[in-house]
Amino acid sequence: MDQTGRMSDSTPAARFLRAELRETRRRGLGKAWHAVLLLAGEATGLGGPSIADLVVVRTSTDAPVIRTRAGSLDEADALLRAINADLETMSVEEFLAEWGHLKV
Repeated sequence: MDQTGRMSDSTPAARFLRAELRETRRRGLGKAWHAVLLLAGEATGLGGPSIADLVVVRTSTDAPVIRTRAGSLDEADALLRAINADLETMSVEEFLAEWGHLKV
């Protein structure tokens, strides 16, 4: 906080936001088809459907701020690492300027 009691621009976004992977909900044939495509994509190295959504939420309310498909297992891991690194080093304003195009 600065001298006026407001959050300073240098406060890491990680104090207010967190990133997590959330399973995409599928039912019936959609779930079975997704599993087949996922296995085929991973086995062939061509990639498959997104395994989950990457969601950035407000820590105080769990309200989503950003949501996007996370991609394959490797893509999801890389995306989560990149976003977590930026949450630790950027202010909320900087983070949203960088990643805000992925809004809910």
